[in-house]
Amino acid sequence: MNKILKARLVLVILLFIEGAQLCERWALLKLKRSFKDPANRLAYWSGKDCCHWEGVRCNEKTGHVVHLNLSPSLVYKGGDYWFNNFELLSSPELNSCLLELKHLEHLDLSGNDFNGSQIPSFLGYMKHLRYLNLSFAGFSGIIPPQLGNLSSLQILDLGYQRETVDNLNWVSSLSSLQYLGLSTIPSLLQIQLVNCSINSIHLPQGYKNSTFLSKVQLLDLRGNMLSGPIPNILHNMTSLRELYLSSNDLNSTIPLWLNHHKSLVHLDLSSNHFDNIEGGVLSMLNNACSLKSLDLSFNALRGEVLGSNHTSSGCIVYYLESLRLMNNEIGGNIPSWFGRLKSLKYLYLYSNSLYGPIPSSLGQLPILGELDLSNNLLNGTIPQSLGKLSSLEVLDLSSNSLVGIFSELHFANLSRLKQFNIGSNHLSCKVKSDWIPPFRLRVINMSSCNIGSQFPRWLQTQTEVSLLDLSNSNISGSFPTWLQGMSLYYLDLSMNSIGGQIPTNIFHRMHVLEILRLSSNLLNGSIPNSLCKVEGLQALDLSKNQLYGEIPDCWPKTIWLVVINLSFNKLSGHIPSSFGRINDLRWLHLNENGLSGELPLTLQNSTGLRLLDVGENKITGNIPTWIGEKLLALQILRLRNNMFSGSIPSQLCKLSVLQIMDLAENNLTGGIPSCFRNLTSMTAEKDVFRKYSVPSDDIPNNIGKMKFLESLDLSNNHLFGTIPKSLAELSYLSYLNLSNNNLSGRIPTGNQLQVIEDPPSSYAGNVLLCGTPLEKQCPGDDEPDQPPMSIIHGEDEDKSERFWFYFVVVLGYGTGFWAVIGILILKKNWRVAYFRFADNTKEWILMMIAVEVERLKKKIRRTNSSE
Repeated sequence: MNKILKARLVLVILLFIEGAQLCERWALLKLKRSFKDPANRLAYWSGKDCCHWEGVRCNEKTGHVVHLNLSPSLVYKGGDYWFNNFELLSSPELNSCLLELKHLEHLDLSGNDFNGSQIPSFLGYMKHLRYLNLSFAGFSGIIPPQLGNLSSLQILDLGYQRETVDNLNWVSSLSSLQYLGLSTIPSLLQIQLVNCSINSIHLPQGYKNSTFLSKVQLLDLRGNMLSGPIPNILHNMTSLRELYLSSNDLNSTIPLWLNHHKSLVHLDLSSNHFDNIEGGVLSMLNNACSLKSLDLSFNALRGEVLGSNHTSSGCIVYYLESLRLMNNEIGGNIPSWFGRLKSLKYLYLYSNSLYGPIPSSLGQLPILGELDLSNNLLNGTIPQSLGKLSSLEVLDLSSNSLVGIFSELHFANLSRLKQFNIGSNHLSCKVKSDWIPPFRLRVINMSSCNIGSQFPRWLQTQTEVSLLDLSNSNISGSFPTWLQGMSLYYLDLSMNSIGGQIPTNIFHRMHVLEILRLSSNLLNGSIPNSLCKVEGLQALDLSKNQLYGEIPDCWPKTIWLVVINLSFNKLSGHIPSSFGRINDLRWLHLNENGLSGELPLTLQNSTGLRLLDVGENKITGNIPTWIGEKLLALQILRLRNNMFSGSIPSQLCKLSVLQIMDLAENNLTGGIPSCFRNLTSMTAEKDVFRKYSVPSDDIPNNIGKMKFLESLDLSNNHLFGTIPKSLAELSYLSYLNLSNNNLSGRIPTGNQLQVIEDPPSSYAGNVLLCGTPLEKQCPGDDEPDQPPMSIIHGEDEDKSERFWFYFVVVLGYGTGFWAVIGILILKKNWRVAYFRFADNTKEWILMMIAVEVERLKKKIRRTNSSE
């Protein structure tokens, strides 16, 4: 009984669906009949399955019509895209049969002709609509406010009609709206369509007369998909005050006409692909005197686009407050006309190719607050006039080629200075020992400055510093204890000569420290346990010192460490098991120490580890299988020069992103796992350095399949057998070391094997190897083949023929030469005639050259006069 009821229920549902689809099909056919269709676009709307009709799409599960696109195709004419007039549908009005398409989500009627009829209000009751495009469709009249009922609508395009708007209150009800296109809104002052995936084709092409455009004051199209030159539609926006086109794909040259908008106050063209400015930056400013902010950063501007120092000014007063030109390829000098921008507060020119000195005119900007000229090619000294910038808070001159002395005179009036960055130059800092700065700095970067043998005393007064970089500054002495009084999150004292021990409890009060770099100094003693208490620490670099003792085993799970570099010290003992508690650990450098014991099992918990380097230690035991099973993100594995024993685990083949593996100089036995050929990251990327260094009984014959291998080190193992010929197929190989093994036979030749630097040393210590490039010849190479006697006789005959050939040639040349010269010597009248002919020929040639030159000059003069 239940089965019969279920069957009847299914039958009722099927009949209902079939009935609904029948209604939708009849609605589409009624819509078809309402149109004039001269191109017969809808001629194929026939049959029962309307889901396959042109422009119609249905939901795959329910079968309901959800998509209807009746827009004609686009054609490209005269540099613009236009609707194909031969395909347009026309109707006195839009038929209400569309209401039968109750599940419709996408409706596009753009480019057709509804003969000036009003947009029907019933469209406001199609509640599932997400996309509605009625642009260029010939509607007129008042836009019905019922469209505000379409709460699911994401895109509404009513552009280029003859409609009018009573008010725009209904737009606020469109809660899901992402794009709105309207062409006749006389009162509209602002258009903000940020991140709407707008393409250049959505914008009207060419020059359009529009009252609507002429009154717009703010246009914000940031984060869209605009491409090509700046759209010509901006020509008509004569009231424009703010224009934001950043983060698009615009390119070509920034046109001069853009700056003819005299009312323009804010212009942002950043993060595009512009490569030039018509007339240069100064011309832009001279044509838009009201401009307050100009952002052209993150483009491809190149060359001397800043403008000449001699360019005449077009503005009595410049109102520019912010100029952002960073991250381009701008070259040339910084012009002195920057000193005219008296209202300038922010000047960013960093990451360009500017060269020459810093103009002293920059010191004439009375309210300049931030000056960033870093990462350029600037040279010369730092002008003392910068010390007059009493409003300056940020000064960044780092990563240039500046020279000279930086003294307290440069700080004379910088009482508001918060960030001071002069690192990576060639400067010397010399201030009086009792000098008290007028500022309280938060950022100090004086890396690569010659500070002197001691820490400057004035640094102790800067208690608000959060970033301190004094790396490579020629500092000596002991580690400064006064640092614990600062709230530092970044501390870099690397590449100095700081000696002594690191104070035991100094890190107890440095709770916010994130980056600590003390590498390349003379520090000794043990690593203080207080480092384990700095839970915000992300990078720890104590490499290249003289630290000894055991590594503290107190690292908590809550610490944020990403990088640990303790390499090139004298550390001993076991690797701490607490390293395995650090969840965020990515790079672990412990090489060049005296560590012993086995790799701690807890390291398998560091599943995000990308680099593990314990080379040049005394680590024992087998290579753990969990390296290949757990550390799947590993890219670099260095276990070189330890005391590992046993065989190479095949589990290492699971390291699919491994790029460098070095297992040489251990006590490993057995062969190389055949699955090593599956380590595709060692073969797929040409631009990544790869090293494959393992012991084995022999070298696999299929090693040539690792096509992009660049470095191969199999030295100091127990390899025997011949060198595979496939090794010659490694066309990118630049380093090879097979020394100190038991290899035998002839060395293969070909490809990179012929150009490897110092090739004999690559094969040293293999007494049974022979052939090029070694001096030892292979059997059979020392007995040159004897040619047949017939060939020898043939060679003798060839030598005789060559002798007589050259003899006849020389004899003929001598006879001809003296036959001519002898007659000229003996016959005076012949001699006179010959030299007269030579002189006449020379004079004729010179005359013809003079005539041609004069003719060319006249032609050039005519060309210039015509221009």
